Amino acid sequence: MSHPLLRFLVDPRPTTPSLSVGLLVLRILSGGLMTLHGAGKMLTPLSWMGPDSSLPGWLQFLGAAAEFFGGLAWMVGLLTPLASLGVAGTMLVGILIAHIPIDDPFIRLSVMGIHSGPGEPFAGLPTWLVRAGGRSPFGSGSSELATLYTAVSILLLSAGPGRFSLDTLLSQLRTRKPAAVTG
Repeated sequence: MSHPLLRFLVDPRPTTPSLSVGLLVLRILSGGLMTLHGAGKMLTPLSWMGPDSSLPGWLQFLGAAAEFFGGLAWMVGLLTPLASLGVAGTMLVGILIAHIPIDDPFIRLSVMGIHSGPGEPFAGLPTWLVRAGGRSPFGSGSSELATLYTAVSILLLSAGPGRFSLDTLLSQLRTRKPAAVTG
């Protein structure tokens, strides 16, 4: 496998068996959840943010596709670096345009029985970090999940998909030498 782009897209990095099992579990679980995270958006991929969104339909489509197809790619370990870049980019944009502007905390705890308003300070911690109860006008109410998916993306970018992935299988098939022809 000689072309740098191909080496980037089909990540052939070797890993230990135990690390590969951990990466497989992480990829299947987070990939499945990411796929479901994007599935509802793929029902209306050009307008899932609603009629009042200032984001053009093609950008909404890119976000929905990165979540849905990126999650599927994580699950099977195919084009893992590209999928990870797509998911990380989408999650970071989500944090920047959906969570920060409405003053969502990093974590919103479901304690104290508070279901309306912005939530209350918790244990003297800054409210940008954590709030107890309350709700955001829309969405999850915190950037916690988007940050976690970004961290998974960074891990898969740095560690690779592991042995038990289509990336590794494709890399092995591509580097096999053809059998010598005898006559």
